[in-house]
Amino acid sequence: MVKLQRSSARAWGYFFLVAFTAIFALVASGVLQPLDVKAFILVNERWNVPALNAFFIYASRYGRSYFWIPVVFFAWVLGGDKYKRGALMMAIAFLIIIAVGLTLKAVYFRPRPFLVISTARVLMARPSDSSFPSGHSLIVFGGATIALLFSKRRYSVPLLGEAILVSYSRVYVGLHYPSDVVAGALLGSSIALLVYGFGNNVSWFEDLYRVVSSVYYGLLSFFS
Repeated sequence: MVKLQRSSARAWGYFFLVAFTAIFALVASGVLQPLDVKAFILVNERWNVPALNAFFIYASRYGRSYFWIPVVFFAWVLGGDKYKRGALMMAIAFLIIIAVGLTLKAVYFRPRPFLVISTARVLMARPSDSSFPSGHSLIVFGGATIALLFSKRRYSVPLLGEAILVSYSRVYVGLHYPSDVVAGALLGSSIALLVYGFGNNVSWFEDLYRVVSSVYYGLLSFFS
């Protein structure tokens, strides 16, 4: 568990947001493209291990929603008060992340690497939306950041490892540039930190937690 004061969480959240903005500017200006192409080819082609293709496809396909929705569910159902608070905060962060990610992809279009690099190995279905930022990295790093703030290391460290694996897999299977996943990781972490910084032990979150808890326990009582 990483212990942060709300002010420190906000400061780190803003720092990651500035870093994301800097990468966004470099990507949009084209300055980062040559380096991005080289890094993509390194991961996607030169570091290709055919025996691991199925593993990375599986990680990429199932490592986002299929993994993190159950994390929220089981943290709420099986966890104590602190884990329930973490689950609720993670759900809030996910909703904001999804809205921000969809908005960014709508206002800025970056062609997927397989549309630019003729030798790209594409191991999964080819999405038609913007490559920037990686929606997978947004979600998994947002979730991992909340986990680091609320759960013990024996849970949070493996979840962080899962986030890194899924993000790497998106480049490996040919769907994203490295900067897409780095930017997604920064923005997802930033949003999670800001949600924590503006919500932890703050009245609006406590009120929401009481309402959700009341509804949950009311339903349990009704169906028991």
